[in-house]
Amino acid sequence: PSTFTASPKDPFGNPGPYEEAVMATPLLEETRDPKEFRGIDVLRAIRSFDPCMPCTTHIHSDAGLITREVNTCACGVDE
Repeated sequence: PSTFTASPKDPFGNPGPYEEAVMATPLLEETRDPKEFRGIDVLRAIRSFDPCMPCTTHIHSDAGLITREVNTCACGVDE
């Protein structure tokens, strides 16, 4: 997918390629505190497409609330 087709949903409400890939991604990251959740499994799924776009991911709950915004550099998850 290109930056143009990387949208979360298309005009008909269908998930975009990144969103669809993430919906089927198992979260294997272990953390004791939800605030420490980094979203590395989600980032790996999106990066597998090798997108040429800023690496920012919004992780949200079923209620649509953004629970975490993840920004990364080219080398991995920032501290």
